[in-house]
Amino acid sequence: MQVLFVMALSEKTMKTNKMLDFEKTLEKMNEIHQSKNEDYATSGSNNPFYNFDFTKFVLQQFDDDRDKVFVWPIANKLARLAITLRARKINHESVTDSLIDIANYVVIWKCDIERREK
Repeated sequence: MQVLFVMALSEKTMKTNKMLDFEKTLEKMNEIHQSKNEDYATSGSNNPFYNFDFTKFVLQQFDDDRDKVFVWPIANKLARLAITLRARKINHESVTDSLIDIANYVVIWKCDIERREK
């Protein structure tokens, strides 16, 4: 009987610990979310959806769904870059990192276009 109680207690402790991990993850998510929202506030944009709105506009300029797969991360990075340059101080991205990311996506897109043309 005592063995079953200890096993049940251990199982309950494990479940509780798992829930604590879950809650810690949610807390971390909230910290990151709040910090990134501060980036938008300090850039002069009060629109937390600016990068999505910008990306949607850029995507609408392309017809091919395959091209849109590559346009999405490029446009999103460009929107973040605009915010970064406007704010001059940002919590999560440097200008150099953004430019390198954009360049990488463009080269990958170029390779994909060449592969499709063969």
